[in-house]
Amino acid sequence: MYLDDLPAAARAIRQRLTTSRAVVEAALARYDEREPVVRAFAWLDRERALRLADEADHRAASGAPLGPLHGVPVGVKDIYDTAGIPTENGSRLFRGRVPDRSAAAVTALEEAGAIVIGKTVTTELAFFHPGPTTNPHDPSRTPGGSSMGSAASVAAGMIPGAIGSQTNGSVIRPAAFCGVVGLKPTYGRISLEGVMPFAPTLDHAGTFTRTVLGAALLCAVLAREPAETWWAGPDAAPPRFAAIRTKDWERGSEPARKRFQQAIDALAAAGRAIEWPPLPGDVDEAVPVLRTIMAKESASTIGVAIRRDPAAVSDVAKALVREGEAISDAAYREALRERARLVAAFADWAAPYDAVLTLPATGEAPTPETTGDPIFCSRWTLVGAPAVTLPAGRGPSGLPLGVQLVAGPGDDRRLLGAAAWAEGVLGKWNA
Repeated sequence: MYLDDLPAAARAIRQRLTTSRAVVEAALARYDEREPVVRAFAWLDRERALRLADEADHRAASGAPLGPLHGVPVGVKDIYDTAGIPTENGSRLFRGRVPDRSAAAVTALEEAGAIVIGKTVTTELAFFHPGPTTNPHDPSRTPGGSSMGSAASVAAGMIPGAIGSQTNGSVIRPAAFCGVVGLKPTYGRISLEGVMPFAPTLDHAGTFTRTVLGAALLCAVLAREPAETWWAGPDAAPPRFAAIRTKDWERGSEPARKRFQQAIDALAAAGRAIEWPPLPGDVDEAVPVLRTIMAKESASTIGVAIRRDPAAVSDVAKALVREGEAISDAAYREALRERARLVAAFADWAAPYDAVLTLPATGEAPTPETTGDPIFCSRWTLVGAPAVTLPAGRGPSGLPLGVQLVAGPGDDRRLLGAAAWAEGVLGKWNA
C-alpha cells in the first residue's frame, strides 16, 4: 500500500504506524522483483538505503521534529547532481562522474526527510535516444522519455514518488505511457540549480506519483513551500473546464482520441458543461518556436560535452546540436521575443478556466526504439504553463491512456484542485 501512495507512506511513518525501514525493505523487495525487466535505475545502494532508513526511525523514536517526507524512499532522475553518488546524465560522456554537491531539489528532498533510494534512468543527455528502461505494463514497449526511469519506477510500484524534468514532453508523456500522475509545474517554480542544463529557457522540473495529492506534496517539498501553497484539496464545486484539439489532433491515435472524448463526457456529466473555445492561432502554431529555442540552446549546453567526444554520442543528439549551431543569433532572439508574447497570450486566454483538457500523448506507448512523440506537450512547455496528466483507462493493447490538464502560468494550485476533482471522476477507469 505505502509504495503506491506517497502521502500515505509519509503519514504512516510520522504517526509510527510503520517504520521507514519497513517501507524501504518493501521497496527493495519490489525492486528485486521488477527491476531485472523494467531496468528503471541507473544506481541503487541497498546498504545505504537501509542505513538511512534506520537513522530516520531513530530520529522518529527520539521525538525530534520530522519533515513532510520523513523516511520515504524516492527516486531522482540521473541528471540531478547527488553528492557522493554517480550522476552520469545517461551518457558515456559523463561515465564515472560523482559530484561534490547535490542539486537544490535533491537537498530539498533530503531536508524534508526523504531517502534518495536510487538514481533513475534518463535517456541519453535527457533527449530522444532511449535508455534501457521498459514499460512496466509491457516490456516490449517504451515507458517514454526522457524521464523514463522515474515514470517506470513509480508505475512498477518500486517507489511512491520520483522526480524528473521536461524540456518538451519528458514528464507528461512518460507519465501517460506508464499510467501514473505526472506534474510539470510552472516554469521556474522549482529550482534547477545543479541539474544538467539542456535548454534553460524551456527546462522544467517535474514529478511522478500515483495521486494528485502526492504530486502536490512532492512539489511543495521541492519548492520549499508550505503544502497549502500547492494544495487545497479537490475543488468543492465542479471546475470550469475548457477542452481543445490542437492542429496536431490527427496525430493522436483513434483510441486515444476516443478515450479523450469519453473523458470529456464523463467530466461534463459529473460536473458542468465543458467549453470548447478556439485556441489562439499563434499558440497553436507555436511548436517551431520551441524547436528553435531548444536546438539553439542545446548547442551551448550539451553541445559543449558532445564536441569533446562526438563518437560517444548518438546521431540524434549530434543532429540537434548541428541544427542549433546553424540557427542565427537574430533568429534565436526573435524566437525568445515570440515566446514572451505567447506566454502572455496564453495566460490571458486560459485565465477564465480552472484547467484546459487536452491529449498528453499520441496514444499507447510505442515500441522501444523510440520514446514517443512529444507534440501534445510542446505548446505548454513553451509557455511555461503548469500541466498534469491523469491516468484514464487503457487502450486496445491494454496499455495506459491519459488526459492532460493545463492551466495558466502560476496557477499550479488551481490546476491541482481541478485535477483532483477530475481524478475522482476518472479514477474508476483505472481500477
